[in-house]
Amino acid sequence: MSRPPTEPRHAAGAAVISALLVVALAAATASFLLVRSERWIDRVAIARDKAQAFELARAGLDYARAVLAADAAGSAVDALDEDWARVLPPLRHEQAEVAGRIADVHGRFNLNNLRRTNGVIDEQALTAYRRLLANVGLGEELADTLADRLDADDSPRAAGAEQAWYRQQGEHAASLGQPLEHLGNLARLKGYTPHAIARLREFVCVLPGQQPVNLNTARPEVLAALQPGLDLAAARALARSRQGSHFRDLADYQARLGDGNWPAPLLPVGTTSRHFVVDVEVSSGRARSHLTALVQRLGDGQRSRILWQTLL
Repeated sequence: MSRPPTEPRHAAGAAVISALLVVALAAATASFLLVRSERWIDRVAIARDKAQAFELARAGLDYARAVLAADAAGSAVDALDEDWARVLPPLRHEQAEVAGRIADVHGRFNLNNLRRTNGVIDEQALTAYRRLLANVGLGEELADTLADRLDADDSPRAAGAEQAWYRQQGEHAASLGQPLEHLGNLARLKGYTPHAIARLREFVCVLPGQQPVNLNTARPEVLAALQPGLDLAAARALARSRQGSHFRDLADYQARLGDGNWPAPLLPVGTTSRHFVVDVEVSSGRARSHLTALVQRLGDGQRSRILWQTLL
């Protein structure tokens, strides 16, 4: 008897293998498309959360500007016991959390106070800056280094022809003798290490022109720097006296200094402020947003003007 042909059996086996390969390929393709789809959905969700975080951060800035306008309408004095200065707990909005604070920049030493409008260094302001550097544990020679950067006169105050050093570090010649634009300018100055800048950040600021220091919001280190005869311990006691009873005016400040013929402060001082830094942090889903803005408060009930802002 003859054996049956084996071709049909082999053909059937090949068909099964082909079918399995097709099924495996289809499954792999479906799995790939599913992963791609999930990633796309994730990206859309993150983009949505980020957009919501940005909008909430901008809304927080608008709210801060409204608070500052309301404060100006109701009070002629700016102090740390007012509503704008209070740090509120984070607020919940649907699935987002918003936190923010307002800081008075006039409570810090404006580094551009060292330079008068005609480009000449203000010696009294320079003396106050030396005192501030000593109060925060930094070398007083940093004051002369900065004065060289700001002074329209080419003759260096610090040793070693500092202006030539600036140029070697990439400082553009046109910026020498000009006001600072931001604290980042300090990084190009000799001796202003990252540690020194980080230490100064709480006590100094960069504002256009010469600006008064707010006696109600200035830290003790700043108060001791601008008031001759006032040491750091006495400045801390003076700052404590503001709690619950801020300085109403310059006469009130002088009265609390105590008996004695106190000389005038080395810098212009006051009890009001025009420039504030607003910080808003938002957490929305998997997105985070941080907005920082410098605003200038205007008079006559106008909303504050945004001088610069960063949104990350």
